[in-house]
Amino acid sequence: MMFWVLAAVMAAVVVLALLWPLLRKRAAAPAAADFDRTVYRDQLAELDQDLERGLIDKTEAEAARREIERRLLQTEGGPASTPAAGGGLWRRVALIVVVALPPALGLGLYMQLGTPDLPGLPLAERDPAGPLEMGLLEARLKERIAAEPRDIESRLILAQVYARSGRYLEAVEVYRAAIAEVAKTGQVPGVLHAALGESLVAAANGTVGREARLAFAAAIEADPGNVRARYYAGLAMAQDRRLEAAIEVWKTLAEDLPADSPMIGLLRQQIAQAAQEAGVEPPELALRPAPAAPAGPSAADVQAAQEMTPEERQAFIRSMVGQLAERLAAEPADPDGWLRLARAYLVLREVDKAREALTSAEGQIAALPDGAPERAAFAERLENLRQSLPEQP
Repeated sequence: MMFWVLAAVMAAVVVLALLWPLLRKRAAAPAAADFDRTVYRDQLAELDQDLERGLIDKTEAEAARREIERRLLQTEGGPASTPAAGGGLWRRVALIVVVALPPALGLGLYMQLGTPDLPGLPLAERDPAGPLEMGLLEARLKERIAAEPRDIESRLILAQVYARSGRYLEAVEVYRAAIAEVAKTGQVPGVLHAALGESLVAAANGTVGREARLAFAAAIEADPGNVRARYYAGLAMAQDRRLEAAIEVWKTLAEDLPADSPMIGLLRQQIAQAAQEAGVEPPELALRPAPAAPAGPSAADVQAAQEMTPEERQAFIRSMVGQLAERLAAEPADPDGWLRLARAYLVLREVDKAREALTSAEGQIAALPDGAPERAAFAERLENLRQSLPEQP
């Protein structure tokens, strides 16, 4: 209410400031005859002074006096003054309409069409990205997908945009379309099935429904080590009150992960809760030690590589890449490993394998907690590698 009072007062002050100089009665302007008479009288006075000083003689002074007096007589009888123009009623009404009508009309339209009762949105609750930017991104992705239906990466990004905006059902539709498109030319990666299942769970407020269970089963069939699919498989068992089976699934998953995996804390919590509801003791977890950072090649390795022929060096590189791929197949929860594998495949010009590695990396990055410090760095490396991929024909 206070806002409208202040707005009305400010509008009134502005209108008054504009109208006041136009409406106030102005002083009458002097007539031209009055001005001429003043000039002629001054000339007569100056003529007398010139005669006293001897600047002119009496004959010249008398002739000049008669001429000035003649002109002075011609101004007699004229109007004394001219009133200020435009002081009539109609002019004032026109000025009021022109100055006051626009703000009054604007206020009326806002009260009729606007939402003056809508409360303000606190700054902390506003979307920092902005709906405009998200809308533009969504439109561009849809255009790219319409132009190239096989652009799976654009579909995945669009689904992530929907999911982060809470539009889970729309994300589900995009994942379904992506899976159908990939299935036309090959096997669908497990990460796609897992992403579909996770969006279905989010749309159902945490309930693992029938379609979500089928999606997670397909993800595990395509990728037995898929962390998200295995976790949700255990969650589905817990929701069916098959608590001991859920505990076993989560225990096995935890023991397959390195000890420093961010999933360990969540799995411990779920196991403890399920054990409490089942009335059993939570099992001890035989966690694996965290993998040591891979050591760089020794001086002997470098020397040996330099002495290899190009064919031998290529075979050596492929063997190293193969070992990394085998380790990731057994221990998929390693975003850094998948990114290094994708880069190695790019060096070897095996683009399809590089794409698959990046898809696996994306799934593992998404499984990290939102606050994980390494998540942003992994996401940046993933985007840089994707930009290095050649365009699909």
